[in-house]
Amino acid sequence: MNPGTLVRRGLQHYWRTNVAVVLGVATAVAVLAGALLVGDSVRGSLRDLVVQRLGRADLAVLSSGFFREALAADLEADTDTPRPIPNLAPLGGHR
Repeated sequence: MNPGTLVRRGLQHYWRTNVAVVLGVATAVAVLAGALLVGDSVRGSLRDLVVQRLGRADLAVLSSGFFREALAADLEADTDTPRPIPNLAPLGGHR
């Protein structure tokens, strides 16, 4: 028996198992492709939300503690920033 005949007989004998494997692989590929598309869409939506929320911001000051209220005036005096605007809304909240 040559290898071609062996493969053909194996496919004929185990055709149900082979169909189940092919359908399982097709389902897995469809799920992964859908997850990639949805993930890309969510990433784009989040990026758009961040850009909208930041507006025309060129500089951000981050700290693990609190800022002084006069920091915006100090930044305006020390740099050529046209108009620093403090964000008084809490993180994740809306005004």
